[in-house]
Amino acid sequence: MRGWIPPLPLACGMASFGLSWIALFALARTGQLGPSMPALAWVHLVALAWITTVALAVLLHAIPGFLDVEWTGWGAGAARACTIVFAFASPTLAVGFWCRAPWLLEAAGTVALGALAVYAVAIARPLASAMRGDRTARAVARAFAFVVVLLVVTASLGVAFAYALGGRLSPAVLSGAPQAHALLGIGGWLTLLVAGVSARTMGPIAGVRSRLPALHVGGSSSLLAGTLVAAYGAATVSTPTAFAGAVLLTIGALLFAIDVVDVLVRARVAHRPPQLLMACAAGWAVAAAGLLLTCALGAPLAEAAIYAALIGWVGSAVVAHLHHIGVRVVLTSLRGDDDETRPGNVLDARLSWSALGLYQLAALAGTIALALDSPVLLESAACAGGLAFLAMAANLAGVIRSRAVRA
Repeated sequence: MRGWIPPLPLACGMASFGLSWIALFALARTGQLGPSMPALAWVHLVALAWITTVALAVLLHAIPGFLDVEWTGWGAGAARACTIVFAFASPTLAVGFWCRAPWLLEAAGTVALGALAVYAVAIARPLASAMRGDRTARAVARAFAFVVVLLVVTASLGVAFAYALGGRLSPAVLSGAPQAHALLGIGGWLTLLVAGVSARTMGPIAGVRSRLPALHVGGSSSLLAGTLVAAYGAATVSTPTAFAGAVLLTIGALLFAIDVVDVLVRARVAHRPPQLLMACAAGWAVAAAGLLLTCALGAPLAEAAIYAALIGWVGSAVVAHLHHIGVRVVLTSLRGDDDETRPGNVLDARLSWSALGLYQLAALAGTIALALDSPVLLESAACAGGLAFLAMAANLAGVIRSRAVRA
């Protein structure tokens, strides 16, 4: 397979990350922090245009790398092409929400779903190859297959909602199911993907691996069960079922957090920012699950829960990986796959710590702002997040300019 991770989707994803803070600031300026089309635009800009786009690109390397299988031929090329198509379709979808343009939602959503469907078919080959391997390879392959299926199901529901908004499907589609769509997307696709991938990437980030595999298995199983139960409860408007799902999600988040903390307290790698970001991510996973639990009990904290999950939990984990795995992508791109330069040796520590602090400030301030319905505080969160993005961009630019990484 040509290259390691395609750079264009990564660049598009990071551009969407930067734009998301501008969109959040503009949303805060409206003073309307409840459910709205612009709010949905921001959610999709973060969840799809930033995180999912980056994830799809990284999986092109992670799937054959984790499973130790060859991935060549039309499938590899098709999957790479699909990440590029998705990288442009997903922010277009966000524009459709922002502009309240149902026709654009339908068009962009259909293209994005088509790209995901082809991507899912393309990765079936390496996954099938892994299913002929040992027990560990089969388990990892099944996990990858399941999260990608969840992504396609979530996207299919989203396209159905787009057509319902445009009057092409019954408005009944919009009753209850949007909450299930959000739970499957954030609690299923994104959460399970990060939890699964981090089981392998915590080794390079911390220098040690988990010594409590039962916690990882139990946590992932609880997260999966909780997502499915909570989504069903939301779709059927069943409060007891939704509450049971939220309890399972909270248990899964706690087990995941314990496993991560146990790894980090034994860390041997001196590069600390990615480790602390993963610790923050684990804490935010528990906080987001707790907020969801209060929502199931009737508290009006849905927006705060979504923000905490996207920015606090998943976002912190992505930023952590960008400070380690992302830098490794740049290093190997510039110096070849044999390069072993460590990220901590080329990153500016001042910028790394600044990005960490500013990003966590954005996560905390934004969650509190949405819980208290405070536009001013949300504006501050957007400014902090934007500064965190600029610090990361400056750090990456320094890596590229550094003589240490020149070929």
